[in-house]
Amino acid sequence: MIPFLEERRELIRIGRIAFEAGLTDTHGGNISMRVGDYILIKRSGKMLGYLKEEDFVLTTVNENRELDRFASMELVVHRAIYRENPEVQSILHTHSPFAVACSLKYEDSITPIDSEGKLLLGEVPVVKAQKVVSSPEVAEKISKLLTKHRVAVVYSHGPFAVGKTPEEALMYVSALENSCKILAAVKNL
Repeated sequence: MIPFLEERRELIRIGRIAFEAGLTDTHGGNISMRVGDYILIKRSGKMLGYLKEEDFVLTTVNENRELDRFASMELVVHRAIYRENPEVQSILHTHSPFAVACSLKYEDSITPIDSEGKLLLGEVPVVKAQKVVSSPEVAEKISKLLTKHRVAVVYSHGPFAVGKTPEEALMYVSALENSCKILAAVKNL
């Protein structure tokens, strides 16, 4: 029997929604959930929109070389977020095109101008680092920011959102992408 079957099914559902909503490309992004002292995270190389129950790695909140080797390359960031934020139960990272574009334009923070974005997100920090993928520097910076914010964007890479559920994390990524689309539309009017 596969451990944490219901949790896997919820991560599969949210991954599919994120992909179908255009929040990431076919092989981009990752998703995880804290289950006690463990992290259930997408396997490296698996498509977020087409996950199966066996496409997850169950590893520990602390580094575990044996279990970590097949996990998403962003495990270092997920793990840092969980350690810094004990209330966080789920993380979603996508390569949302409008959020990435806004990170390139606004560089320090993205400030939504639409009412939902203002209400849900407020100011969204943009994190810069020498290396943005699988980066200990990003892990350190973003884990601290996500104690005060529900979503932050890695410059040129994409948002990381946190929630008490995978659906809540999706809500923040989706709201951010929508706010960034509105910013782009207003700029082009």
